[in-house]
Amino acid sequence: MAATECRDITEWVEEQVSKPVEEWEERQEQRCKEEDCNWWTLCLNKLFCWFVTVLVKVVRWVVVTVGKWVTRTVCTVVSVLVDLVVAVVTGLVDIVVGIATWDWGRVWDGFVEIVGGVVKGVLGLVRVVLLVDTIDFIREEIQKQQLRDHVRGLLEKRFARDPESLSAAREAIGVDHGAFGLRLTGRLTRTFVSSDRTTAEDGVPDLIRWHEDPDLDIDIRKLAGYDHDSFWRRGRPEVSGADEGQVDRYIADRGGRSFRIFPMSESVLRHKASVCEERARELGLIYEFEYDEREVTDPAYVRLAESEQDEYDVDVLHRIDENVDSSGARNLDLPVPHGGTVFGYAGTLVGLSAHLDDAVGVDGSPFPGSNTSGVSCLDRVPDLVFEYVLAHELGHYFGLVHVDGAHRIMFTMNKSQGKSVFTWWTVPSLLLVEQQPKFVLEEAKRAWDYIVAGWPTKALTTRAHG
Repeated sequence: MAATECRDITEWVEEQVSKPVEEWEERQEQRCKEEDCNWWTLCLNKLFCWFVTVLVKVVRWVVVTVGKWVTRTVCTVVSVLVDLVVAVVTGLVDIVVGIATWDWGRVWDGFVEIVGGVVKGVLGLVRVVLLVDTIDFIREEIQKQQLRDHVRGLLEKRFARDPESLSAAREAIGVDHGAFGLRLTGRLTRTFVSSDRTTAEDGVPDLIRWHEDPDLDIDIRKLAGYDHDSFWRRGRPEVSGADEGQVDRYIADRGGRSFRIFPMSESVLRHKASVCEERARELGLIYEFEYDEREVTDPAYVRLAESEQDEYDVDVLHRIDENVDSSGARNLDLPVPHGGTVFGYAGTLVGLSAHLDDAVGVDGSPFPGSNTSGVSCLDRVPDLVFEYVLAHELGHYFGLVHVDGAHRIMFTMNKSQGKSVFTWWTVPSLLLVEQQPKFVLEEAKRAWDYIVAGWPTKALTTRAHG
């Protein structure tokens, strides 16, 4: 929470303080260029005009940069301490409750939460003390300017014959002044299955039918999180309206109880969204998410097959198939990234995505597009590893491909992708320099190549929020 508030403060300074001064500087520069040289003052009037302009530029840059650095440093320390306290308290609660309820999985999760929180806290403070965070701040500022220049060039090419749209896009995205980034209003859908949905004439609930069907890999107790295929592959489902005993009686009685099962709680989904919002800044994307809940009525979308993401997008997320309505898929859906939850996948996947247009990876590899745009993900513990899954899948949404190195958000453990866990930078990055997976500058450039090439003009020239 502290990190989010500090980020908002920094962007407010860029938007409300730095931007007006930068705009004044531009007007002042133009006035200095147009001002006549007064010979009786030996042209000192023009010299003074330029002196004032340069002085304001220097003062503004120093004040804003130092202010951002101080804010970042203070917020980093506060965030580390707050996260440490939260991790310890949450972990202790999980351990106590787990012991009281004989839930050894929760006991283990609490232990991992405490150990992970302490390690992250210590390394985070070391990072600040050794000025690694300051060096990283300087690097990020340089790369942000490089990304601004890249986006400016892309927009100038796209709108070469449309100066009005070019000006609007540069203003909306903050290419020249203010907080830089494409403002996006995304949507996250928390799916659920209902115990009392019934379509058969005999009155047996659909959920019971799915549970009893030997051809479907659907077990109500596993959906609810009471049983697991593997201790190391657990999520945190939420059952609303029943406890474990009532769920068991519902199974035994083949109905008679009303409840819902969600793949994850709202707080877990919001946490994944906050991680996504933070990391998306590295791509020059500024998210705000809206949330809703939707019932899954087809067993195919309880455990999703890799080939069914397009169908999930259409039937569950209500996205538009490009083959049905190309304009709607591009102009209505594409500018609104949409993700949904699932209980599981066929295989070992933890997320899936569909992106509309063909893309090219940072290594030059082709990344074919789909008929829809949308993503799905499940929940896994610990968060230390799996809290980045939504950000990863939304990276695919913008045309990014898998890469080597666990210090990168676009890394995948899926063996079929053949990616290496370690590169020369993985260990120093995770232990000291960055201490969490991130997107890199080249990925940000690729994402913007994808956006500017295929997104509708309206999405680039108007702000979705802010």
